[in-house]
Amino acid sequence: MNLKLEIINVKDAQFGENTTIRSGILHISRHELQELLQQDKRFSKVDIEIARPGESCRVVRIFDVIEPRCKLGGTGENFPGELGKIKTVGEGRTRVLRGASVVTVNLKESSDYATQTSQEVIEMSGAAADMGFYGKLQNVVLVCRPADGVATIDYHNALKLAGLRTAVYLAEATAGNQADEIENYDIGPLARAEKGLEHLPRIAYIYQVRSLQSVLEIPAHDGCFYGDNMKKILPTIVHPNEILDGAIIKGYRNMGQETYTVQNHPVVLGLYGKHGKELCFAGVVITVATYTEPERERFAAITSKLVKWVLGADGVILTKIGGGAPHVDLGQTLEQCEKLGVKTAAIVNQEALIFNTPLANAIVNTGRPSQTTLPAVKKVIGGPMNYGGKPAEGEIKVSDFNGTASQIGASKFTMREV
Repeated sequence: MNLKLEIINVKDAQFGENTTIRSGILHISRHELQELLQQDKRFSKVDIEIARPGESCRVVRIFDVIEPRCKLGGTGENFPGELGKIKTVGEGRTRVLRGASVVTVNLKESSDYATQTSQEVIEMSGAAADMGFYGKLQNVVLVCRPADGVATIDYHNALKLAGLRTAVYLAEATAGNQADEIENYDIGPLARAEKGLEHLPRIAYIYQVRSLQSVLEIPAHDGCFYGDNMKKILPTIVHPNEILDGAIIKGYRNMGQETYTVQNHPVVLGLYGKHGKELCFAGVVITVATYTEPERERFAAITSKLVKWVLGADGVILTKIGGGAPHVDLGQTLEQCEKLGVKTAAIVNQEALIFNTPLANAIVNTGRPSQTTLPAVKKVIGGPMNYGGKPAEGEIKVSDFNGTASQIGASKFTMREV
């Protein structure tokens, strides 16, 4: 499968009469975009703001962050199963607006575990902006107000679609522009080493996408994989290009993984970067955290055998999503891989692990920032919001920064045992 990411570098963003890009400046028709999004009657009003790097600005109530992208030349569907028809992605041409993002904020909180969001923020200035990734982007922020009587879960579904539609809208407006650079992602059949790479170790990736701990609570339209909520999916082999090209998006619940980090998945990109040089990238198995112990044993057995006997991997990297039981799913899968002779390395970001096996001898902890005091800012997008009883625009203490603590390694942090 060959995927070409045709990248346009965005240096600034501002509102204008038409949506286009000129000399690296993304011009956005606020009125046109508002009209597009307000077609969804689950919103009473849609406001659009821009948060720029260096501004005394704080974005709160983060629901998702998405990199603007669209398919070009009829080479695929945009976010298939969500916006487009269900068709596999990972091939053809995809336009990417690098340096920009679409941020959706959640004005309707939920106490339901499956959709609950935390008081996460994106800081656009100061030391906190340097701690993550999103403070360095031109962030187009959607403040979508729920219509009267709309259920929380339906509002969250509308938010998800609004973010995806805006990402496609912005990217499609630049379809006629020449790309600044092109990135090629090309790996042939996964079941065998490509010619000339037989001497390199085959390395696979086990990607735990979404936890089923609350299987009875996950809404039907909380799509993560080609529009499916994955509550009954078995471990499945996917081509790494599918992950980079919109097959997987964030679920409703914030778990330290925004859609932006999936589109720029650090493990997938890291393995691609070493493919043909230090290793042969053997493919990806997606799985989930399970609901019962028999399921956990079944999934661990299936996943490990796919990695060993179908992908033919010599080694594998594992990540998880969520805390608690997902640790155990990861640990049991890791142990089964090691018993089959597949060397393992696990990435986690919790302070403690709740599994113990002597076979887990390569664990990377991405760490997370401790509670940090943020200075007062001049502008807040997504408010009002209180942090510890203090208004969001004032000096506040927070521990969750979007773009810092990541369970798949999209972080500048790490933790070292001393």
